Amino acid sequence: MATHSNHDEHLDPETKAFNDFMREGNDYVKIELYLYAIKRFQQALLLKPYDSTATERIAYCKSKFQKDNKTIAVVVACAIVVVALFIFL
Repeated sequence: MATHSNHDEHLDPETKAFNDFMREGNDYVKIELYLYAIKRFQQALLLKPYDSTATERIAYCKSKFQKDNKTIAVVVACAIVVVALFIFL
């Protein structure tokens, strides 16, 4: 999916794969697809289990995803109230 940059050519295959997963995860974060980003960062963690950057990115994505879900829940609740008011008034 992603091409390796010139400075990745000397790296071992595991590190290249890790870097690719991190890049893909960051790309998903940019377009706010947090579940896909979390999956990519988790795949990166499988290659380097103690990487703090990947762990931090997962925590960030989870918090953003939860915030988005709360926002959607509030909007849906407001819509239900408005529809109920129109039906019963």
